[in-house]
Amino acid sequence: MNSEVFISYASQDRKRILDLVDRLSAAGVSVWIDQMGIEGATMWSQEIVAAIRDCKVLILAISKNSAGSENVVKEVALASEGRKRILPVYLEQADIPESMAYQLAGIQRVDFFEGQEELGKQSVIRALLKMGVNVSEEASSAASTNISSVGKGHSSALQLEKKEGTAWGKIAMALVGVVLLALCLFFFLGSESEQAVTKLKGQGQTNVGAAILDTKRLVVLPFKTIDNSDKTADLGFGLVSTLTSKLQPLKNLVVIANESARKFKDSELSAKEIGEALKVGTIVTGEVQTSGNTVQVNIRVIDANTEALSWGNSFTKNKDEFLDLQNEIATKLASILKGGLDASEKQQLAQKATENAEAQSEYQIGRREWNKRSKKGFVNAIRHFKRAIELDPNYASPYAGLADTYALYQNYNFGLPDEVMPMAKEYAERAIEINPNTAEAYVSLAFVLCMYEHDWSLAEKNYKKAIQLNPNYPTGYHWYGNLLTHTGRADEAIPLLIKGTQLDPNAMIIKNGLSIAYWCAGRNEMALKTVNTEFQFDPYFAPALHTKYGWLLGDTTENAVKHLTEAIKVYPEQPMIRWSLFNVHWAAGDHELAKDQLIELHARFPDSLAKTRFAELYFTMGKEDLGYEWLEKGIAAKEGVVLFTSVIPSMKKYQSQSRFHELFKKINHPLYRD
Repeated sequence: MNSEVFISYASQDRKRILDLVDRLSAAGVSVWIDQMGIEGATMWSQEIVAAIRDCKVLILAISKNSAGSENVVKEVALASEGRKRILPVYLEQADIPESMAYQLAGIQRVDFFEGQEELGKQSVIRALLKMGVNVSEEASSAASTNISSVGKGHSSALQLEKKEGTAWGKIAMALVGVVLLALCLFFFLGSESEQAVTKLKGQGQTNVGAAILDTKRLVVLPFKTIDNSDKTADLGFGLVSTLTSKLQPLKNLVVIANESARKFKDSELSAKEIGEALKVGTIVTGEVQTSGNTVQVNIRVIDANTEALSWGNSFTKNKDEFLDLQNEIATKLASILKGGLDASEKQQLAQKATENAEAQSEYQIGRREWNKRSKKGFVNAIRHFKRAIELDPNYASPYAGLADTYALYQNYNFGLPDEVMPMAKEYAERAIEINPNTAEAYVSLAFVLCMYEHDWSLAEKNYKKAIQLNPNYPTGYHWYGNLLTHTGRADEAIPLLIKGTQLDPNAMIIKNGLSIAYWCAGRNEMALKTVNTEFQFDPYFAPALHTKYGWLLGDTTENAVKHLTEAIKVYPEQPMIRWSLFNVHWAAGDHELAKDQLIELHARFPDSLAKTRFAELYFTMGKEDLGYEWLEKGIAAKEGVVLFTSVIPSMKKYQSQSRFHELFKKINHPLYRD
């Protein structure tokens, strides 16, 4: 006969657990425990897996010892995946690790404290009875009779003890009745389909009057590395990146970008707090563990509204099957999130971008470096992308990565357009040739067509194609929005850029694009409000500094000079900051100080500051001939930044001049055609 109760515990607590087993067995409860203890095992035995599969209830013995047990975490994950009811039994006051806190949120708990074992046993028996576990008639009667004698802490109601400074303590007590109802439904759905679980997930509620977070908006948070090895961490990073990229193209889901998700790595914020920060109703999280040639992944889906577990599972494969494991997890997860998949979605999720795991890892590391938007980051990204191509020449993604890197290399003043933009186009086209469904490559190609070749209509066509292929790719909305801003369609750009910020809430560069679009649309207040949000991530982010101080002049001269002077100390090789300082001094009438910055720019950055930027400086000084001279140089060099000059309000005086028109006719600019 299968045991109805499985006890998960740490071997250090064996004496206390055997006492509990004896008391429960005497009450007619069939109990299974690992007689050898679990702490020495690196992987679950088949006996343990089978015992959890066959039980009705898993008793989680909580103590300071079990809170640190990796195997206890795995057993809880397995029980959750099997939709087993979980009863937390506290052996002592102890904090719960983040990996179990979400799973236990809202679940009934009882205490089995030392010196109060008999009262604790009665509490456990009453809880087990409610969960459908068979108990002897005598024990059942005794437990019911003694209910009034149970001391404080032995309640059958929802109890969560707040602990300051811990993730467990941050779990909010939201609508007890709703949480209990959701949990009861979840744990009693063992015989129902996965669609039933998914339906439950979308019904989460929160405090009365509070906004309900959309459960179709989700984020895949960085996974925990149980064994803390670098190799395991790399596997976890790769898995999260793959899950995000696999989910992004699916319809009816909104998936937050990896870069914003990584801001919450090792965060002590609760699921509710993370959900509110990212405006997501669903949080995907988990752990990765390796042992020898085996890799195990525990994965959980959390409703951010209630902090209740919507779904959990455990997957195990050999390391050389890791790409297959990623696809398996992505397909299972997608099915849960969407309530099923159609044939085309299953086929899409089953496809592997590469058969070489090392190549995939090199590409993903390259993307991480690319997102730093620094010269060192770009150089590292190029190295990793090229290594990925060496490992698999038919892997499309690293070609798209190279295209993005070379495209931005000139945009950040690290290279000349004629040197890097043709390479960007070549790599983008190669990526599309290998895999016509590579959305990133269409975005890269569109960027080159817009910023370098000035083929506006074809660029727009490629942006639309990219968004069709991947409606959750934030860079697509960002760069498409920039094209619309650059061609005098700022009002059309704003919704696209807002979408980009929603998909990547922590992306300063997209927020900066949005602030510029507001400015060009005449909405200066919104422009300033938006750019100010960027400084919460980096107070010295150069594009934001220039937008606020160099263009919008959105602060007092004293504050602006102070902020920019501090920024120069942090980023001495960033010319945009000195350019901003020039504009501040000039607007304040401190012309000599402004000229000092101009001299410094010419001396320090003769090649790294775009010619168009010098043109704007001279126009600001009223030196039109010099301004036009440098602007003509910028247009001839096919500098992408010249497009800002064509539309920004600070250049309005010159934008109406025929000389200005004639220059922009050379690039067939939509605003300056005959």
